[in-house]
Amino acid sequence: MKYIGALLAYIWKIYFLLVVMLVILILYPIQLILLSNEKYFQQGFKLIRFQAKAILFLIGIRKEVHGSIPNDSKTSYIICPNHSSYLDILLLYAAFPTYFIFLGKKELGSVPVFNIYFKKMNLLVDRANPKAAHQAIRNACEKLKGGTNLVIFPEGTIPTTTPKMKPFKNGAFFAAAETNTAIIPITFKDNYKLLEDDWGFFARTRPGKSRVYIHPPVFPKNDASDLLTLREEIKSAIESQLD
Repeated sequence: MKYIGALLAYIWKIYFLLVVMLVILILYPIQLILLSNEKYFQQGFKLIRFQAKAILFLIGIRKEVHGSIPNDSKTSYIICPNHSSYLDILLLYAAFPTYFIFLGKKELGSVPVFNIYFKKMNLLVDRANPKAAHQAIRNACEKLKGGTNLVIFPEGTIPTTTPKMKPFKNGAFFAAAETNTAIIPITFKDNYKLLEDDWGFFARTRPGKSRVYIHPPVFPKNDASDLLTLREEIKSAIESQLD
């Protein structure tokens, strides 16, 4: 039974990849047009949300959202989720109707097909280049000042110890302090159980329910020296709903 279950899970993961590629490729020409000019990015974002919802429906992932992001078009937020699965990105788009962009690692801009979404609309950071990384944070600050919501995974990558989180990087907290922007912690409670970041034969993979917990905004104190306190407060909020 163990091997049968593992085989079914592996088949489901292959099915997941096929669904993602199919949904992206069907609407790829339209997305190319929408992401060719920044004035169409809002429409491009709506199309991505539609694609994310379609993928989740087809692979049998049901979202259960607790809480909500304040609906204030004049206020931008930094959204900080734990990163436990590639489902996190799909759930962010599916769960949150308000326009946002990602600050993500440079490597995402090299993934075929998928790179159009990241290189055009979002910000990329080269973590191996301190000067470029600093400039990416500065660019993120400008987006926040312009009223755009920003998603930053403070762990920087998916840890191998999920649900235990990796140590947080400081970029999100520096940007919050620099721009006086509130941070909204997000907990993805189940994603690592539904789509594990592992292509091994016995990796956990299955349809099911994904619980998303949106915590109250945490405001910085306009003091860069308070970064450690702010970082720990966000980490504690996310961990409060983890197993």
